[in-house]
Amino acid sequence: MEVIRTIRTVKNGQVLLDLPSELSGREVEIIVLTKDASKPKKKSLRGALQKYVRPELISTESDAWENTMQVFL
Repeated sequence: MEVIRTIRTVKNGQVLLDLPSELSGREVEIIVLTKDASKPKKKSLRGALQKYVRPELISTESDAWENTMQVFL
């Protein structure tokens, strides 16, 4: 399957597409999707957990996994 993606403006209810000659005589599927005028702003999780920071525990982070696993062994 070959995919051709292009963005065109509808004029008078029509869109003109120039397709490769190797598609001539072949059956194709045409899907029409509207394109939003503006792209949605990407949300970032940066700083989302800032309210949970406990500076006094930062020095123990490098050993946190080992210390936690000792409880289960």
